[in-house]
Amino acid sequence: MQSAYKRKRLGWLRSILTDKMGVIGIAIIVFFSALAVLAPFVAPVAPNTKLAAGPWAVPSWATVFPEYANLPPNTEALNPSIGSWTVQTIGTGVVSKVLSVSVPTPTESRYGSSTNTALEINATVGASSFPSFIPIVNLTQSFSYHYRAPYNFQFGLTNFPVVVSNLTDYYYLMSITQPNGKTFTLTSYRIMASSPVEKISYKNGFHTGYWTSSDLSTSDPDVTNVAFQTTTVIANPGLSLLSEQGTYKFQITLYAVTSTQAGHLVVQIAEPYLFVLGRQYGLLGTDNYGQDLWSQFAFGSRISIEVGLVASIITVFAGMLIGLIAGIFAGITDEVLMRLADIVLTIPFVPLAIVVIFVLTQSPTLAASLYFWLVILFFLLSWPGLARIIRAQTLSLKERGFIESAVALGGGRFYIIRRHLMPNVMGLVYATLALSVPGFILTEAALDFLFPAASNIPTWGRIVSLAYDNASSASLYGFGWWWFIPAGLAIVVLSLAFVLLGYALDSTFNPKLRKR
Repeated sequence: MQSAYKRKRLGWLRSILTDKMGVIGIAIIVFFSALAVLAPFVAPVAPNTKLAAGPWAVPSWATVFPEYANLPPNTEALNPSIGSWTVQTIGTGVVSKVLSVSVPTPTESRYGSSTNTALEINATVGASSFPSFIPIVNLTQSFSYHYRAPYNFQFGLTNFPVVVSNLTDYYYLMSITQPNGKTFTLTSYRIMASSPVEKISYKNGFHTGYWTSSDLSTSDPDVTNVAFQTTTVIANPGLSLLSEQGTYKFQITLYAVTSTQAGHLVVQIAEPYLFVLGRQYGLLGTDNYGQDLWSQFAFGSRISIEVGLVASIITVFAGMLIGLIAGIFAGITDEVLMRLADIVLTIPFVPLAIVVIFVLTQSPTLAASLYFWLVILFFLLSWPGLARIIRAQTLSLKERGFIESAVALGGGRFYIIRRHLMPNVMGLVYATLALSVPGFILTEAALDFLFPAASNIPTWGRIVSLAYDNASSASLYGFGWWWFIPAGLAIVVLSLAFVLLGYALDSTFNPKLRKR
């Protein structure tokens, strides 16, 4: 037979599951808990990965609205197979052939290294008194583009120098030709050959015997400097470079820079690419750095739930024990514990939390465990409220006949706490536990909003804060509503779920509210 206590617990569970508010609250909590646990599996990329798509990309589902129709997704515009390129050798003494090689996957291109073929160029270059730029070979591929213009795109190739002899340098000139015939040059030896960022020449990044990726982007100032012949910063250059729908031509020209002696160049070229960074992406789009907001949202649920639940469990458990001990022991123990509670209640929480977070962020070691210290802070400043309530309940229960009988039969104080007092206050504890979680979630979100740079861990509060910081830029991109609305709603909905569950528990355990 079932014990009376077990039957009582089953009755409580049935009561909660028949309460509509309780069921809704439980369903929401289960959803966000599952999201937190499965975050590494449901997030397509790491939350801090930049340029998962273009900056300010709208959610993919938003393209059903006319305002966002035909926005480009992430698109690999070129065929990576070297055999699909038109190769034109220039001048005499140049030999080209396709080789089967092992090519590492380029850094920025989004396709995998699948073709493992390379074009080998073997060229003899004449001497000259002054360095001259001699074109060796042209690689050309046409591609169709049928979307609205992107903000940016990436391009480049993978390069393997085999022999570089008696040459001042060699480099790659890349250009794109629009359907209307207008050509934009994207690389320049004069501007980029000494750059610590862009690798387009032998002297600034290519090394004999190694595959090296030349990864360029229209977001690089040097690229726009070359393309538009200006040093003025150009926002969203892709809007001008891929401004039309139709057939484009992408061309790569290999140049040798002569020296005073006849030179020899053998170089292998693999997997040239042009990757369009989408203006639509994923479930929640991207932020101003092109970081996936769904990944940030999923991982952010972990912090909110962990901080809210852990802080609540520790605080409620400690408050319950302190209240029971103060009530049952009375005397000096009660006096000391309640005066300590009075002191803690007078401490202003938010100002102290701000000071503590500021101090923690001054040390990288402490900042790495920021949320651990935040939970400790929540506990130290939040236990007195429940402790006072449990103490009052304990003082009332002490006067009941069953407690007096237990004392008369020789029951010790801790025995009475464990067998008689705790079962009678657990209903209040459960309800308080559920109702205290929203406060901790909202407080954590508020502190993250105030200190977005305190940690690089994505949280809902930090998402909202960064969206607020970039509000002026967001006005150019439909106010970036996909950046702050989901995280803001999640904070509200998860907090509301615990409130609903708390009310359901309260109505179950409180005789005055229990349905008859």
